[in-house]
Amino acid sequence: MTEQTTSSTGRATDLARYVVGKIERIQAGLVDQQSSAAKATAARLRRALTRPAGSVPEVWEITLGGLPENLIGHGDEPSSAEQAAHTTLCLFAVHQQSQGERMHQSGWGLGRSLQELHRKLGGADDLESGPLIRRFNALSTADSLDEMLWHLRSLITQLRAQGISLDYGRLARDLYSYPVPEYRDAVRLRWGRDFYTYRPEDTGTSDATGTTTSSDN
Repeated sequence: MTEQTTSSTGRATDLARYVVGKIERIQAGLVDQQSSAAKATAARLRRALTRPAGSVPEVWEITLGGLPENLIGHGDEPSSAEQAAHTTLCLFAVHQQSQGERMHQSGWGLGRSLQELHRKLGGADDLESGPLIRRFNALSTADSLDEMLWHLRSLITQLRAQGISLDYGRLARDLYSYPVPEYRDAVRLRWGRDFYTYRPEDTGTSDATGTTTSSDN
């Protein structure tokens, strides 16, 4: 593993921890406390979803406050980590809207969540050419963040409708890595493995960084 790869992996881990910490506080306010402040925070995040990181002052404290120093950008454009944090937090706010259960759950990678969506829909969607797999494939081959966000928002809205959770620490890592050409295929591979190999009886979990662990001894 090269020094550059090791550094990038460390930043991705820091990003996942940062995002999960923010989400857990918002989620507790929405689900456990029914807090009006948390509801207002989530509403601001939803409105900022399609905007670049740092361009919406009303969410600065949420998306940038406390960001680890190694993730902070130094130019006129947001760093990839800043953009990934912004996008992930906004997507979570879309997912958690009007839900009484926690929509962020460790261990629920994107492919696993979409496979569960397929199962809940009765398995009627053709896994080779049905609407769900077409959207998933379009997401996985997106060339730009805007295109990716378009498909991802649609899929997350479907997950919300079925009450299916998603691991937002893992998603933050994916959104951070995907724009980098040499990491893109690794992200696609994780999504494909999750989708086609997940079985409901699996008991594997993951920590806040999105690292999978097994319950097997």
